[in-house]
Amino acid sequence: MKRTLLLALFVFSNAATAVEPLFETPKDMQPTWIDDILSVFGADGEFDDTKAIDMSYLPTAYYTPEKKFGVGLLMVGLYKTDNASSEQQPSSLVLNSFASVNNSYGVTVENMTFLNQGKQRLLLDLELHNEAAVYYGIGIEQGDQDLNHHEFKEQLYSFKPRWMTEIASNYFIGVGADFIYTTADSLELGATEAPMDSNTLLPDNFSSGVVVTSIYDSRDYRLNATKGWLFQVDAGLYQNDQFDSFSTYNIELANYIDLGSTPGLIAWQVQGHLTSGDVPWNLLPDLGGSDAMRGYIRGRYRDEQMMMGQVEYRLPVFQRYGMVFWGAVGSVAPKVSELTDTLLTAYGTGFRFKIKDNINLRFDVGVGENETNFYLNVNEVF
Repeated sequence: MKRTLLLALFVFSNAATAVEPLFETPKDMQPTWIDDILSVFGADGEFDDTKAIDMSYLPTAYYTPEKKFGVGLLMVGLYKTDNASSEQQPSSLVLNSFASVNNSYGVTVENMTFLNQGKQRLLLDLELHNEAAVYYGIGIEQGDQDLNHHEFKEQLYSFKPRWMTEIASNYFIGVGADFIYTTADSLELGATEAPMDSNTLLPDNFSSGVVVTSIYDSRDYRLNATKGWLFQVDAGLYQNDQFDSFSTYNIELANYIDLGSTPGLIAWQVQGHLTSGDVPWNLLPDLGGSDAMRGYIRGRYRDEQMMMGQVEYRLPVFQRYGMVFWGAVGSVAPKVSELTDTLLTAYGTGFRFKIKDNINLRFDVGVGENETNFYLNVNEVF
C-alpha cells in the first residue's frame, strides 16, 4: 500500500501539464480597469524576457499579528542571464519594505541569480528591521501561559549569501555564510506593561557562521512551484560575540502535485530545525508567523528543536485570482525524541492575487488551538 501511494505521488508530481484553473479565462477577454492600473506599475501578471530586468513597483498593505497593519513598497524584478534557455525559470530580485502603525519598519531583499544555464546559483538574502515582537519563554509549556507574554522591539541586521553548483541532475551542493545581529529593546510584561531588564532576559547578540548546503531541486519555479521536489539540508557552525559556539541543522522536504484535469494542485512540506550547543535566544527554532504554522503568533513557541509539516490545496480560480486551503501540525522541544510529546495544530484559508509571473500577493487566515491570526504578505509560504 505504501509503495502504491508513493508511486502515485511520484507520477502526479512529475506531470507536465499546466495546473488547471477552476474557470478558464476567455482568450478574447479584454483587460479590466484593475489590469490597466497595475500595468502602470509593471504588474501585468507576465514576464517580458526581452528586457534586461522586468520590474514591477507596487504599493502594498500588510498585516501580521506582530507588526499589525502597515503599508509598504514591493519591488519585483525578473531577468535572465546570458545563455539562459527559454524554458529556464528567470532569476529574481524581490525587495519588500514596510512601515506599520506600531512603529515597526524594515526591508527584506532576496536575490536569486541562475548562472551557466542554471548550473550555478547565487542567493543573496538581506533583512533589516526594527519591529514589535513577543517572547513567552522556552518550550510549549511556557508558550501556553498567557501571563508569560512579553513584548519588545527587535532590531535585526541579517545578511546570508549562498553559492550553489550542480554536480548531478537537479542536485546542488553549496557553501555560504550567515551574519546576524539582534538587539531587544523596551521589554515589558504584556499584562501589566511593567518594564523588564532586556539585557538579562534577551541579551544583544551577534552571531556569524559557515553553512554547507545540499539541495535536490526539480521544481519548475522556485518562488511558486507547480510541480517537482525539493529536498534541502543545511548544516551551520556558528560562534557569537560571547565566544559561545553552536550548530544548526535545517531540513526541508517539499513536493508539488499537479492534479491533472482536476483544478488546482496539492503542495506539502516537512521542516525540521535542529540545534546543539549554546544557541542564543534569537536563533532558537520557533513556530508561528506568516510562513510556518500560521495561526500562532511568531515567537510564542520556541525551543532547541522544531519539527512541522503543512499541506496546501492551491486553487487558481480565474485570471489573476486564486484560493488556498491548508492544515499544519508541529512541535518544539528540548530534545528530538520529545518532539511528538505535544503537537500543535493549525488550519486556514487564503486568497491569492497574481502581480507578476508566478508571484502572488496573499491574504491568509490561520486558526491555531487558542488564537486566530491574519496575514497579508507576498509570495507563497513554500
